[in-house]
Amino acid sequence: MRVVMVDGFSSGKFLAKRLKDEGCVLVHVASSETLDSYYYKGFDCALYEQMIVNRDFATTLAEVQRFKPQFILAGAETGVLLADYLNERLQLPYRNHFDKTNARRNKYEMIQCITQAQIPAARQFMAGCWEAAQHWIDEHGRYPVVIKPLESAGADGVFICEDRHACKAAVERLLGTTNKLDIPNTQVLIQEYLAGLEYVVNMVSLNGQQLVTEVVRYQKQRTPTGGILYDIDELMGADSPIYPVLVDYTRTVVRCLGIQNGPSHAEVMFTEDGPKLVEIAARTDGILRPDVSRKTTGLGQIDAVVLSLLQPEVFRQRLARKVDYRRLQHAYNVCLINRSEGRFEKDGFLQQLLKLESFFEAVFYVESGQPIGVTQDVFSQPGTVYLVHTDPVVIEADYRGIRALEFQGAYLTAG
Repeated sequence: MRVVMVDGFSSGKFLAKRLKDEGCVLVHVASSETLDSYYYKGFDCALYEQMIVNRDFATTLAEVQRFKPQFILAGAETGVLLADYLNERLQLPYRNHFDKTNARRNKYEMIQCITQAQIPAARQFMAGCWEAAQHWIDEHGRYPVVIKPLESAGADGVFICEDRHACKAAVERLLGTTNKLDIPNTQVLIQEYLAGLEYVVNMVSLNGQQLVTEVVRYQKQRTPTGGILYDIDELMGADSPIYPVLVDYTRTVVRCLGIQNGPSHAEVMFTEDGPKLVEIAARTDGILRPDVSRKTTGLGQIDAVVLSLLQPEVFRQRLARKVDYRRLQHAYNVCLINRSEGRFEKDGFLQQLLKLESFFEAVFYVESGQPIGVTQDVFSQPGTVYLVHTDPVVIEADYRGIRALEFQGAYLTAG
């Protein structure tokens, strides 16, 4: 199989590795020459036969056409639009409905699209200046409200604002800046705050049919300025009473937004009125690791994408099962949250992690000796620790142990 990966970063790195291991020939397309260096951490050029940098679409299209790909995939959020454009021009069968391409990236259009289809969602407004934002916020008349970029990822630039002063500060902080997707924030999105528990529903679609690969409960923290920090991802069992409600709702969203083929990563708030979409992305969940998925569900989203490409009949057999997945073990993905400035030092910290009964893997996004600041968002997290165990009590105790180690500055040296 011949596969083009557009921005094979984040969990796209593991998708590319799996495809390479299965004998696929890969070409990489970087969607821009000005991508944030964050994306290139852990990136392996050796997986690819050719590296293309998109400077203008016509040239990129010509280079991709010469390769004669059978599949074009987005590895990270930055690559979703370009992958859609390339798929549409080449008319490859494993693609999504092109008329909804902007709604799959622009968060305002996303919510407008599903609202018009009478799918429950948050009230919202788009503003290019504080005066317009203030008018809608005053009319809305309820705090908190959520203010975020129209196109972003990983809680980059997302603020939960408790009063007008915090709203003004968030709007002014965003407008005129460029976000981590290399997109200028010329407007901001203001949304009704959805109170409830937040979940992730990961799926892989094939010809308009969806296989659920993970349902995860989020736990997040807030920064003093109203920013959002990821804390824990906890894998849910398919036997949870909330599971079918979340899944049915997410299926309607996926179909509405024209996701026919490939992965989707939905964040859904379960409110007192039922599920409501926070946002959805047409790519794999960035925190996933295939080895963790094999231990916890047998087939995670990354392996399911590979299955849908290379063994579609086996994938269809999976679709025909009554249960999407069975939770084989409990799991927490613990996002590290650094509380003070210093230099990162992983060795002593890793030795402490290895003593934890449920420890499975640690992935660090910074190198030993590198200066790190206080964690403000997903892009400034030092790493993720993966805990896997049959007993959820053991996992919870080990999670608390990790936070205690952080409090002691276990991965920091002064300076």
